[in-house]
Amino acid sequence: KVCLHDFECQGLTADARSEVYLHVDFAGVRAFRTDAAKLAEETRWSFRAGFEYIAGSTEKLSGQELVVRCLSLADNKLVGEAAVDLETVAYGPACFRLTLHDREHGPPTGFVKFGCVMRMRSPDLTVICTDLHITTQEGAALPGRLHISGSLEDAGGKASVLSLPHSTDGFWMGPCSLAFDTTLADLLRAPPCECLRFVILDQEGMSAGEASVEFRSAFSITLGTEVEFRTPVMYDFSVDQRYGAEIKQIGELEGVLRYQNLPVCAQMVGGLCVDGHIEEGYMLIEALPCPRGVSQPPPIWKDDSEQQHFGFVLCVSPQLLEELEASGIDVKQLDTALDQLELPMHWEMRQERGRGLLARRYFSDPQARRTTWVDPRFMPEHWEQRVDSEMGRVYFQYHANKTTTYVDPRGCPSGWEMRVSKNGGTYFVHAPSMQTTFSDPRGLPSHIEGALDSQARMFFKDNNTKATSWKDPREGQPESLLAMWRQMESLRWWSDQVLQNTDLSMSRVHDDRGELRRQMDLSG
Repeated sequence: KVCLHDFECQGLTADARSEVYLHVDFAGVRAFRTDAAKLAEETRWSFRAGFEYIAGSTEKLSGQELVVRCLSLADNKLVGEAAVDLETVAYGPACFRLTLHDREHGPPTGFVKFGCVMRMRSPDLTVICTDLHITTQEGAALPGRLHISGSLEDAGGKASVLSLPHSTDGFWMGPCSLAFDTTLADLLRAPPCECLRFVILDQEGMSAGEASVEFRSAFSITLGTEVEFRTPVMYDFSVDQRYGAEIKQIGELEGVLRYQNLPVCAQMVGGLCVDGHIEEGYMLIEALPCPRGVSQPPPIWKDDSEQQHFGFVLCVSPQLLEELEASGIDVKQLDTALDQLELPMHWEMRQERGRGLLARRYFSDPQARRTTWVDPRFMPEHWEQRVDSEMGRVYFQYHANKTTTYVDPRGCPSGWEMRVSKNGGTYFVHAPSMQTTFSDPRGLPSHIEGALDSQARMFFKDNNTKATSWKDPREGQPESLLAMWRQMESLRWWSDQVLQNTDLSMSRVHDDRGELRRQMDLSG
């Protein structure tokens, strides 16, 4: 599956009055010609083409090329051409910046930038399930029938469903298999996360619980490898009016997955290919062949929910839910209230398919053609959340001085504000003392707050004992505890923002209704 898009030429040395067009040749199999465009400092085409390409074998890719030629419309004279071999396209990044030459090894005549998504497709990628076992949280067997389905479709464009017979001990040895028409990138992408969904049915055919396993969390590209998994079984108690609308964990599902007929290659996540050399980017998973043009193997990609991120991510484990609720944070209520609030301009909210009770929301930036788990709302003044169209990574634009950073500016305690210097470094402003520091005041225990004295030295106030200390309570603590403090503080901050904004939204509604009644009284 190949998709060519977003072609742009820069620094062309042709006559400034001329119009130019592109001729794109994909391995001599498919050729395309764009419309003519007026020559400019950055000449862009809205051209886009998608097609299927049969390579025969991956070994042949290195001897085939994608060639882009820029030509003058007036006389079809070559302005410049560039090429990249298909092996680099198939294993490397999907974004390219190539130098144009007017003849082989001639002087540069400009640059061409474009995207080429190339995904090796398997029409019968098979997932085999064995040793499926469902137990309650007390360890007892959970009897019932089991329905298994996938969020992906088969070669016929339909969702495959397996129905396993009733088991009194909640155990199904298998093997049972589902086949999908997909690529590694689609199978392992996030967000959304593709998955297997398991529905437990009682003797009356009613749902007795649901579970899901994300392919990305239980995957191996090595043929024949068995991957064990364990995942919570959830139940929607809203079907029983005695319990109210609440989804809780009632047990666990464990089992083994094996994969067959996997594609052997996948493009990198993010990165840029500059004349055959790879800059930045990540490997989709371990054990994939590395592209040529890298000095050392790129790191393995992690999506937003796998990385530690101070911003609010709509992915909370059942275990963390209990700890958060014990501290007075109702994550479910927070999640529901977020539905009432508008997104920033250009952003869209979507929901995972095929996961039933466990479907999560994610966010799409159509301008970058990227998705993320990270909610783009409640940015401080002068800030905007964006997604890098090449790397797929969330970053933050500080409009006050036109700089960017990967550090989320949200969640600062009262009186604090994060800023970015012109050289890209982050620092924090403490309004009460009118001082600044490079130390992040976030991620402290809930009863402690950071402050600055008149000499910009950070000290810490314990709101329980009213004592102060120079010692940072974060020093020497295990990363697991620090991560919990950050998450708890972040969710408290988000809870406050949602409450304030939902109250403001309701106030606006009441104000609008009051104004309408006043106008009606005047007109009457």
